[in-house]
Amino acid sequence: MPADIAFLIVAVAVIAITYKTYVGYGNYGWGIKVGFLLFLLVGWSAPFMGFALRRMDLGGWLVHLTDVLYFLFGYVFFLFIVSFIRDTVWMVADLVRRVPINEMKDAILLQKVNLYTLAFALLLCLYGVFEAAKTPAVKTYDISSPKIKEDTRLVMLSDLHIDVDTSPKTIEKIVNRVKELRPDAVVIVGDTVDNTPAKLYTQMQELKKLEEDSMVYIVLGNHEFYAGARDWAMAFSALGFRFLNNYGDKVGNTGIYLAGIPDINAAQRVNMPIKTKNALYKAEKDDFVIMLSHTPKIAEGLTSENVDLQLSGHTHGGQIYPFHYFVKAANDGILSGFYNKNGIKMYVSRGTRYWGPPMRIFAPAEITVFNLKATSEAVEKNTQTEKDNPDVRDVQADSEKHQTEEGSNK
Repeated sequence: MPADIAFLIVAVAVIAITYKTYVGYGNYGWGIKVGFLLFLLVGWSAPFMGFALRRMDLGGWLVHLTDVLYFLFGYVFFLFIVSFIRDTVWMVADLVRRVPINEMKDAILLQKVNLYTLAFALLLCLYGVFEAAKTPAVKTYDISSPKIKEDTRLVMLSDLHIDVDTSPKTIEKIVNRVKELRPDAVVIVGDTVDNTPAKLYTQMQELKKLEEDSMVYIVLGNHEFYAGARDWAMAFSALGFRFLNNYGDKVGNTGIYLAGIPDINAAQRVNMPIKTKNALYKAEKDDFVIMLSHTPKIAEGLTSENVDLQLSGHTHGGQIYPFHYFVKAANDGILSGFYNKNGIKMYVSRGTRYWGPPMRIFAPAEITVFNLKATSEAVEKNTQTEKDNPDVRDVQADSEKHQTEEGSNK
């Protein structure tokens, strides 16, 4: 069954239940009944209207009309969830107390309870908006390996979902937060954008500033395919980002190798091959290999023998409770955090922003820091390499001197 038809069936059923619960048992006039029905209809159709508006050339405040629509969708969704939980608890309590179930249909009592529920759902949504709007929290992890030759700080961003209604100021805050972390490299693991390069020029100029201080690596998520994967492939490269599409490269002399593949599901739908061999072609046996793959799946050909760590996103950590359970089921039990799949350590980010309703409830956004640390064995080996190759040591010394001079000039 197509997703749109399934959504329509669910939406009609939910609208009918919500309508009956809130105005079906009271003595309300036709104005209130029709108004509430229209409110529910607009709320549940808001995602389609919002998607259409984002493809139009809206200017000024009209750009933010999509946020209002998505908020409305979030509200009617939560109203149904909260009402369902409320009525279930109420029914169980009545059974325990042996109170006639008709009490739940008492018009005066139900009207009061409904007003409290409407207010509670609104407060919950406003909390979700606050969580989604604030600058993401920083989560830090230390990973050591004898393969790592130099301590390296890697910052991971995922699921930025930049669109026409995303304020450049929002991107600026995220970029500045990343810069404060002083990373050696930044990886952006897909679903960076939700519109065409032409419509997101201003926002992308803000994101480009990441490249001023660090190497930036990026891969395609499923939403890049919806917005034009080929155009974004050229746009990312033009921004100065290292676009890893079935490709990989070493991060200096750190012993770290970054490989990237496009979103597995979206690529398969358009017959784009996933070429893991190409992505790992330049990796050596003693490299610490990190695979960037938007969807938290292990691509064919990847094993613990050729990949040490996979970084993924896509799930948003559920973003809005109780979507957590559905997202986890749809992703083979994966939601967020560390996992071990086929012997490969995988980290799944909750995402740096949000998609759809401008809310996050019990799934806060994150900027993830990985302090990749060399073990003493690797440091000794690297030191010996420098002794055996003085030219390498001289190049590194010149690089450090240049960085010091840059710092003092700043």
